[in-house]
Amino acid sequence: MIKDVIGAIAAAARKLFTNWGALLISFALYAALIAALYFFFTTREATILQVVLGLGVLPIAAIFLFFTLQAMGLSYVRIGVGPIYLLRRALKDCWMLLLVSLPLILIAGLVIYFSGYAEAKLVTGAEHPRRWVEVTINWGRIVMLYFVLPLIAIHCWLAAGREGLVSAFREFFRSIGRAFAPRSVLIYVLVIAVFGAIAYFLFFTRTQAKDEWMDLWLFGARLAAALVSVFLGWLLTLGAMAEMTARRVMSES
Repeated sequence: MIKDVIGAIAAAARKLFTNWGALLISFALYAALIAALYFFFTTREATILQVVLGLGVLPIAAIFLFFTLQAMGLSYVRIGVGPIYLLRRALKDCWMLLLVSLPLILIAGLVIYFSGYAEAKLVTGAEHPRRWVEVTINWGRIVMLYFVLPLIAIHCWLAAGREGLVSAFREFFRSIGRAFAPRSVLIYVLVIAVFGAIAYFLFFTRTQAKDEWMDLWLFGARLAAALVSVFLGWLLTLGAMAEMTARRVMSES
């Protein structure tokens, strides 16, 4: 199993860093997504244009860019296709990924709501709050939002891209089972742990500078490097999952 997982990750990394066109297109989508989110959270609703951007254009653009990026990440491991084909395929498939994600988005919203409600009742509003209750709620929310739901989402996206939207909904529970297969979990944990640790180190490690401007530039460089680490780690996760799924389908057939 370990050999299969390492092989899938290595194959995804090799295909990612040899297909420079797909890598650059994916990075452009990622940069545009970061920019859309930045302007969405920093734009003040002072003018009509800003209201339109803040409430309409930017959220739609962010959603479109996000799911197009996921489609690119799942398809760059294909053999014998160029980056333009991959982009066209991603633009075609992104809406399917969005639709198949709607149940998971609903579940994420419920997790956030009920964990916040439980925290308010059992921790903030309690006369004698217990530390273990707060830790349990926080860790439960983290596990659901950053481990369980992303893993399920990846396999739902793979099913939608491979078999179509109707089949993806029909095999929703089968996708859940595949998401928590040992190989799938190990790929996710290994790649996310490595690149997440790099991003955490880059973002939270403070470098001393002689003046404030230099300190600001160093922080910006560390932030940019951390964002690039997140980008590469997530793309490798998607590619390795797609590679492992393709090998499983070939072996079954």
